[in-house]
Amino acid sequence: MIIHAPDNHSVKCTVELPSSKSISNRLLIMQHLCGRDFNIKNLSDAGDTKLLMTLLCEIKKSQGSTEPVLLDCANAGTVFRFLTAVLSITPGNWVITGSGRMKQRPVGVLAEALHQLGGRLLYLEQPGFPPLSITGTRTFRGGTVHLPGNISSQFISALMMIAPCLQGGLELDLEGDVVSEPYINMTADLMVRCGVAVQKIGNLIKINEGAYSLPGSGIQVEPDWSSAAFWYEIAALSADADIDLPGLKAPGIQGDSAVEEIFSHLGVKTLHEAGGIRLVKSNFNDIKPFNYDFSSCPDLAQAVAVTCAGLNISAKLSGLSGLIIKETDRLSALCSELSKAGYKVHVENSSELIIDRQMHSQINEECTIETYGDHRMAMAFAPLASRIGGIEIIDPEVVAKSYPGFWNDLEAAGFRLVST
Repeated sequence: MIIHAPDNHSVKCTVELPSSKSISNRLLIMQHLCGRDFNIKNLSDAGDTKLLMTLLCEIKKSQGSTEPVLLDCANAGTVFRFLTAVLSITPGNWVITGSGRMKQRPVGVLAEALHQLGGRLLYLEQPGFPPLSITGTRTFRGGTVHLPGNISSQFISALMMIAPCLQGGLELDLEGDVVSEPYINMTADLMVRCGVAVQKIGNLIKINEGAYSLPGSGIQVEPDWSSAAFWYEIAALSADADIDLPGLKAPGIQGDSAVEEIFSHLGVKTLHEAGGIRLVKSNFNDIKPFNYDFSSCPDLAQAVAVTCAGLNISAKLSGLSGLIIKETDRLSALCSELSKAGYKVHVENSSELIIDRQMHSQINEECTIETYGDHRMAMAFAPLASRIGGIEIIDPEVVAKSYPGFWNDLEAAGFRLVST
């Protein structure tokens, strides 16, 4: 698919953002552990969420089976990690696997923590990596687990969500600096809404044995701030912009709402209105270097990196060590694809992305972008069409993982999409 910007490089539109995949997936796990359905309003239609729903149905149907039950999580890291914990406390014999890329994404820290608590997990191929064989049991004890704070927050959230089901509950002692802490706070907030008390004191998380309860009127899933990042990017790279995002409010429980503050330095003003927010292009002539630590919001890094390159701003984006184990090695992918477009970019210390300013003559008029099976690569590079002649996106269907309607929304905003 080749993407061209609106003829006047001006964007004025209203966009109904997808529901938060992160919130939806956590609520589905809690609903499963509750044992009774409760009303989840505005559930995400992301591919990952649909996959999780399918697998949870298969788990319910197969619980207690003496024969191994195969569960394929494809390339959904959150689904794999959450279900690894859930299966450990679910009677039955389970084999949990995923795509070739999933088998390269480490899961050893989570598996070892579950093993310390009495879990029965075996690596079927490479130690520390999927696939796993799990023998689930209800007689699963709790206790105290010490974990490094710089691991994926999905490992910590997975353990937190099964904690009420463990004998004696669970204490998680996170050692050192904690990365992606807003996602841990999101899990805690949703657990409290579902009737579970969570104590979080510094780096210590304590959850007593108990049970999830039904929220009386159900829970409303918020629109997705992570998806809003691409519309902030569109606003920043366009000549003029006025973009309505209904239903999006801050503060909320999503750490990626930090996108508002980040893009205030990149020429986008956020107006908070009764029904949501509005993004407007502000006068932007400041070319001083942009530095930001993404430790708490790594999913925003791709949109911000492409924005800085497109605006020809030198930038240092740090706190990105976790990007190498995402759907693809996002640091390498960003370097490769931005270089194709003519931008000067490199990685330092395996966790920092450095973007240099360059002469406009060095920028290519058009380029082809590989997505590496990564939804955020496709959505982050599409807005760059406002700065160069055209962007060809390979495998555009990958956006279905989190934002199935992205291309329709982009076309409605005035971008021209040409199938190839």
